[in-house]
Amino acid sequence: MADGNEQPPSYKDVPEESGPPPPTYPADIGAEEARPVMNGSEPPPSYDSLFGRIKDARTEHGNGFNFIKALVSILAAAIGGIVCVVCVGVIMAFPIAQLVIGLQNQDNCKINEKIPLFLIVSGGCGIAAGLLQVFDQMCCKETNGEETKSKCPLLGFILHVLNIFCFAWFICGNVWVYKAHKTVQYDDPDSDLFCGKLVYLFSFWSITAVYIIIGSTCFIGCCCVCCVQLFA
Repeated sequence: MADGNEQPPSYKDVPEESGPPPPTYPADIGAEEARPVMNGSEPPPSYDSLFGRIKDARTEHGNGFNFIKALVSILAAAIGGIVCVVCVGVIMAFPIAQLVIGLQNQDNCKINEKIPLFLIVSGGCGIAAGLLQVFDQMCCKETNGEETKSKCPLLGFILHVLNIFCFAWFICGNVWVYKAHKTVQYDDPDSDLFCGKLVYLFSFWSITAVYIIIGSTCFIGCCCVCCVQLFA
């Protein structure tokens, strides 16, 4: 029977068979730092809600133009992923439609057989460029701090060459499609001026839509600059 006043043995007196001694920490480490971190013991990260960020922006900027800019930035960040997916879907749907319509109407445009070819090549190049761009963004980008570098310089070079070719092919399509605009016929398949209505109008509006988008972008950009200059 052990004496009740007997002190427990120190760690040095514990035989080696009993297992390794408990970990020791330097004396200058605080209690919080010395406490071992257990799995799952850390609280989950907290995130500001969308309404909380809007409220903070209103408190910081008031109700003026700066608050509107901050609000637009917050909403753009919140729905940016959804908008990105929708835009990619729309952008990829357009060249697929070009490719399908061009292939289905290869021999249906006597006024200029290059018009269906324009759709086929434009659609194929658009699909290839879109897929390569997505692959480059997802798999070939590495971020070092605030700087983003490409791990596939050859892929970037291919994209540049493909974009240059698409631009040159777009100019050729302008010549072929707009040249036939005043003389094309849709009703007489035996005429040398005949072209399928779908293939020609789709080619025409494919080109015209590019100019509409460029003009609209320039107009909106100029309006935004003017608004910033007026309300800044």
